[in-house]
Amino acid sequence: MIPEEQILQQELPEPDKLVQASIIQEERVSNFISQTSPVSSLERINYILQGYVYRSFSKEWVKIAEGIPDNMRNDIIQFLAPDLSEDTRMTNLEVEQINGLMETVIYFMKHYLYNAPAEMKIMEINKIYWVVIKAVFITVTRSRSGVERDRLYKSLKLGGTLDNQPQEENKNWWKIWK
Repeated sequence: MIPEEQILQQELPEPDKLVQASIIQEERVSNFISQTSPVSSLERINYILQGYVYRSFSKEWVKIAEGIPDNMRNDIIQFLAPDLSEDTRMTNLEVEQINGLMETVIYFMKHYLYNAPAEMKIMEINKIYWVVIKAVFITVTRSRSGVERDRLYKSLKLGGTLDNQPQEENKNWWKIWK
């Protein structure tokens, strides 16, 4: 049994159960927001470009390679920052807008990496290109038609959840006493 279920199955007075359920929901929403944040994607890209890999079993970043020159990494991160922001996440992007944004990112990366230092190997340059393109694409497509925005707003409503299933709002939320 998971801790959340244990808490809810304890014999508590009704108001306490509602408070516990509210706390659990708030923690779920907070966890969801932190895990899907575009800013987190930007931080992951930054770590990867520095030569780190994330080890999920130890929950830490481990240096496995040299990484790219700092000035290059900073330029890429600066370019991506406006697109990988909470503002983008909370918009209602349509396919054409996502395509336009991706074209801009592809164009920038292609031309920027074409002028990479001569000592960089083509394999390194390709890896940088694909890490950035994939991360931006995955992050930005979550804003398609406002799906993630709507999901977040629903979860913030009283009685809302992170599920995509429509649910009735609890109109008696304020009746915590008998």
